[in-house]
Order: sequence, then C-alpha cells, then structure tokens
Amino acid sequence: MKLVIQLRGLLGFIGLASHFFLPIPAQAAISCSVSVTSMSVVYDPTVATENITTGTVTISCTRAISDANTFAYTVAANDGLQPIAPLNRVQRGTSRYSYEIYRITPYTNANSWGAAAANRISGTVSFGAALAASDSKSFSLRVPGSQPVVAAGTYTDTVTVTLRNSGGTSINTTAFGVSVITTNSCQLSTPPGSINFSYTSFQAAAATASTTFYARCTSALPYTLALDATSGTLLGLNYSLALSSTSTTGTGIAQLFTINGSISAGQTGTCATATCSGSQARTLTVTY
Repeated sequence: MKLVIQLRGLLGFIGLASHFFLPIPAQAAISCSVSVTSMSVVYDPTVATENITTGTVTISCTRAISDANTFAYTVAANDGLQPIAPLNRVQRGTSRYSYEIYRITPYTNANSWGAAAANRISGTVSFGAALAASDSKSFSLRVPGSQPVVAAGTYTDTVTVTLRNSGGTSINTTAFGVSVITTNSCQLSTPPGSINFSYTSFQAAAATASTTFYARCTSALPYTLALDATSGTLLGLNYSLALSSTSTTGTGIAQLFTINGSISAGQTGTCATATCSGSQARTLTVTY
C-alpha cells in the first residue's frame, strides 16, 4: 500500500528547459517481454461460494527512436500441466482441484484466457516520446466452490503464456505458478491500493481518503490485521490511518476491509512551490 499526498503551496514557479536532439541511427526493432506474477489461493472446498483472485500480466517493451511509438500485442495462455476440458487443474500427488483463468467477466468458456485467438488477452503498449514502456492487464483466477474434499495441503500447477505481435508471431514466453492451499491459511485476494490525498495549505476542512482490500482466510480461522503505523508526517502534514476492522474469523470467502485516512484542517505543510507531492509506504500484516 502506498500513501500519496499532493500539497498546494503558496508560491509558484515557472520552469524553462531546453532540449537538444541529435540524429540517432536506426537500431533493432521493438523488443518486448511478458511477465505474470505467480498466483496463490486459499481455498476451502466445503464452501459453496466460488473463489476469485485477481492477477496481472505485464508487457514490457523497448524501442529505438526510429521505431513506431506503439506496439499491438496478444497474450495466450495454455491449459496448464493437467487440464480436463474445459478447466485447468492443480495437483498434489494423485489428487486435484479444478480452476480456470478468465480475461473478463462473466466467467464463461468464451471469456476464458486461452490459446485460441479469440481467448487471448490483447492490448497496445504506447511509448509516447519514451524509448521504454509497458502495459498491464488484469485477469481472474476462479476456483469453483463445493468441490470434492481431498487431503489438505498445497496443490500446484504451471501455466505457460506466449506473447505475440499483431501479425501473430510468437516473440516471448514465460510461465507462472498456481497454488491452491487447503490448510489453515490467509491471503490478500485483492490487496489495498494507494490512499491519495489532495490538500491545500491552511484549508478549513480535514482531507479524507480511503482504499479497500479483501482478505480470504480458511473457514473458522481467527485472524487479525494491523498496519505498521497508524499515523505519520509527509510534506509537513500530519496524517492518520485506521482499519475498518482489526480482527475477525475466516469464512473461506473474500472479506471486505477499508483503510481510512485523514489529514486534519489548518496545517501549513512544507511546500514552497505551486504544488508538491510525496509518498510513503505502509505495511499491512495479516496474522493467523
């Protein structure tokens, strides 16, 4: 979680910059790679509610100054190591649980993330004037509820993804792991985002902002949540943070929480220009 504060000060400035460009000879064509963070899911097969976890696929590219400033792509995903149509499966020994990955909702076969052209994730990397850029897309990993219960443990699979250009040529591959955990465990199925404040020096009312997140813990498992700090100072402004709840009991499905932030009124801050911005990282800990 990142805390971001933008402070409007009392003074302004105008910056002037000169840019000099020299011709650069043409180099190699645009080069791109794909990455996907491995997925870990806490799962209770006795709960009827399906288990949804969000993942991200990122395409990172570089180019020469003479290359085009956009790159259109598609990303395909295979069915893992032990699929059974139309679902993927994680495995531990000879036991398995079914799951599937999807590009978009609703979670139908037509919207799954797969190898066929119609099931690939697509997008465009836009460079602007830069020589390096990236583009990220989200996807969903769905584990159906009420599956036959097998021995508790960690069940795994490996999915291979392939990056293609607009002409359909494969240019990069990578793999990501899928782990489904059925022992007592907790996860942040949707982690908190940034808390973004906007504050003007000496403003009359407090500034407030918040972010939400989801935690998923095994059924009947008590757990607590805590921030590494509930107050701090950034750009000379004192802020406070509070969790909507600090303890509860797991249900096997995602549970919603909020982090609420506030900056009290009448503070000066330390911004000496028209606007200032700064950030601090805060850590959220789930204990069970």
